[in-house]
Amino acid sequence: MTTSIATNPAGVALQERWERLRSHKRTISRVKLLVEWEQGGAHERANAVTVDVSHSGCMAVVGADLPLHKRVRLIHPATGRKADAEVVWRSHEAWDAGFELVKPDASFWGLK
Repeated sequence: MTTSIATNPAGVALQERWERLRSHKRTISRVKLLVEWEQGGAHERANAVTVDVSHSGCMAVVGADLPLHKRVRLIHPATGRKADAEVVWRSHEAWDAGFELVKPDASFWGLK
């Protein structure tokens, strides 16, 4: 499933370029997650929901301001599965983050 971000030729070219640069196809999907990490010796946790997922990670809206390159653990509450990941992208909005799974596993998301 592909969504178009723009209808003008420049927007289409930009979308095609990003699709070539990505290591895996993305699937638009809403998966609820918990994100855990250590900060200043304290164990932190925040709720998150994915915007899209791929074999190697996801983009999500997270209820915390995670720093870029932070190592985190993603927990899929519906299945109990856990995966280590790294914050590899942050938008200018504090809640949007991209996560790359340390050990990519498309089955982590529980999608068919």
